[in-house]
Amino acid sequence: MTETSVSLEAPDVLRERMVEELRERGALTSSAVEAAFRKVPRHQFLPEVSPAEVYGAPEALFTKHNERGKPVSSVSAPWLHARMLEAAQVTPGMRVLEIGSGGCHAALLAELVGEQGSVTTVDIDPDITARARERLAEAGYGQVRVREADGAQPLQDAPAEGFDRIIVTVGANDLSPAWMDQLAPEGRLVVPLRFRGLSRTIAFAREGDLLRSDTLIVSGFVAMQGDSAHAPRAVRLAGPDVRLVVDENQPADDDALTEAFAGPRHEQWTGVELGPSGGLLPRLDVWLAGAVAPYGRLRATPEAAERGLVGWVLDRGAPAAWSHNSLAYVALRRAPHAPQERFELGVIAHGPERERLAARLADAVGHFDRVARGAAEPVVRAYRRDGRGPGPGQVTVDKPSVRLVIT
Repeated sequence: MTETSVSLEAPDVLRERMVEELRERGALTSSAVEAAFRKVPRHQFLPEVSPAEVYGAPEALFTKHNERGKPVSSVSAPWLHARMLEAAQVTPGMRVLEIGSGGCHAALLAELVGEQGSVTTVDIDPDITARARERLAEAGYGQVRVREADGAQPLQDAPAEGFDRIIVTVGANDLSPAWMDQLAPEGRLVVPLRFRGLSRTIAFAREGDLLRSDTLIVSGFVAMQGDSAHAPRAVRLAGPDVRLVVDENQPADDDALTEAFAGPRHEQWTGVELGPSGGLLPRLDVWLAGAVAPYGRLRATPEAAERGLVGWVLDRGAPAAWSHNSLAYVALRRAPHAPQERFELGVIAHGPERERLAARLADAVGHFDRVARGAAEPVVRAYRRDGRGPGPGQVTVDKPSVRLVIT
């Protein structure tokens, strides 16, 4: 066998290895999605990257950056493509709309819907749609319709019955009314949604006139562009080293909170313990978003921890609550009188109301431990802002178009 033939076969070998690894980690669970992954030549959508990197990438591979060097387009990691497609539950003959045109994901969708189905992929950036159109044609998926448009706006040639699936592959701050309007009655919407400083890819199904989640995936995506683009606000509590991430225009007094953070701290430990994996924390993060308001994320650099500015918080940040002049956040410590691999959750608070605020956040953590720790993952319900709303007394996450309730 010549070197040339080996090099031509290498992507196929790499693809098979990728599929086996995805099966082993549980990202691939259905024969249909597995077959699509075995078929689509993923490396053809990233010709500037080596096949080994394309098929083995643990995270997204970026395909375009803006003038400030910020990524604006990418091809997601294989595990995330797989989990999104499994959550979407696409079957042959369906009409699918994809928002965000990387090309590879649309090819996988084309395999799933088959010859009787249709895939339309939309992106606001003409460079990205041109690339997607070229890559799809060269890979043998010229039947995919590529449209240059703002994906948050209604698609002019959408099917009258709606799309059976709408899959968003860019980070969204809101659920566009167009997606809800153009989703078929039995349709599913899969969208990376940012709320309360968190990012989760959520699979929604219709439940009457609202949407109800049944899958939440911890993930990050490049942000949506266009009129619906919206970035969270960061309150700098200690220069660039410690910041409070505030979404949904929640009120937060920068000066008062910065002054509070510079003052004495109060610690309250909850007795709630975790194992070494910390696998409970992503569920706690989302659950607290439906129980505490205002609510966001405290993020700190390693240098901040070394200088003693913050307690022990993980790289992805910590749940945080605040008032006009005080703030509190969830921290970790080694569990007293327990093996080294056990950790305890607690609350650290600053400001004039630090003891009261710490008690409130600690009570919420304790309530989660008692009633939700052993339950399924939290459920996110999305109500239209102009329609029937949630019941009274519920904590809501208010977006421009929808109101979220998390239980």
